[in-house]
Amino acid sequence: MTLFTFAAQLCPLCQQDNACAMEQGLAIDACWCAKQTVDMPSIIAQFNATSSGVDLPNNQCVCQSCMAKLVQQSDIDAVETYSP
Repeated sequence: MTLFTFAAQLCPLCQQDNACAMEQGLAIDACWCAKQTVDMPSIIAQFNATSSGVDLPNNQCVCQSCMAKLVQQSDIDAVETYSP
């Protein structure tokens, strides 16, 4: 299993800034993830279920770039809205 460095402001996949508004002290409404039209928890769950030896933590945000890659690789339609 791959271990990720936990830092709330870093994407667990690429270890770059995840641009989480809440981590910057802002409201969730200000975050890029609140404006997405995908069901991010389902996409991350699918990634965890299909990735060999890799589990993304459920309490650490991925960055917008990595989320876009996960969406492309998923079979989940981008029609649901994520509500934190």
